[in-house]
Amino acid sequence: MDKLTYIHDFVRLDHPYLRAIAEQDEAREDIQPTIGPDVGRLLGLLIRMANAKRVLEFGTCLGYSTVWLATAVKATGGHLTSIELRPDLYAETQKNLAAAGLSGYVDLIRGDAKEVAERLAGPFDLILQDSDKALYPEMLERCIALVRPGGLVVADDASFKPMGVPAALSDPVHRYNQIVFADPRLYSTILPIGDGLTISLKL
Repeated sequence: MDKLTYIHDFVRLDHPYLRAIAEQDEAREDIQPTIGPDVGRLLGLLIRMANAKRVLEFGTCLGYSTVWLATAVKATGGHLTSIELRPDLYAETQKNLAAAGLSGYVDLIRGDAKEVAERLAGPFDLILQDSDKALYPEMLERCIALVRPGGLVVADDASFKPMGVPAALSDPVHRYNQIVFADPRLYSTILPIGDGLTISLKL
């Protein structure tokens, strides 16, 4: 038994509909893979630990991560704001949230993550950055402004560079990692789960 199989034997899905969304994801070739159950479970843990009431997500894809986050804020009595640019993925997320019975816990916005972020008012307890990878470094300053002191900015796909992902996707994520680790306002680490997760605490 390898390490990942061992972990997944313990990690349970927080919502039964997550399996259906994962199956939708596996049948698609025009989207990036979902965050996976190990990352989803960690996000659920972080939200519960912080008793987070306001969570922000950039990039929903089919709504897999959105359901993990929405299930967590349901437990804390909070609310999730999720932003998706592609009309088809926005519609899929909307449908999947409804099927999961979680629409009432999510404000789903269709639009460019960077543009919508400028209109939002903080503070948020946790921000998940999983939008267009080119936007990671561009949006960082706004994310820092939107998250509360003691809150978290979490970036998915942090290990794209060592995974050999093409430069168009991996270079901006690598630059993002360089910036957050050099920023004295943040205390950051990278966890080798999923495709890598950079977690930054706002000091």
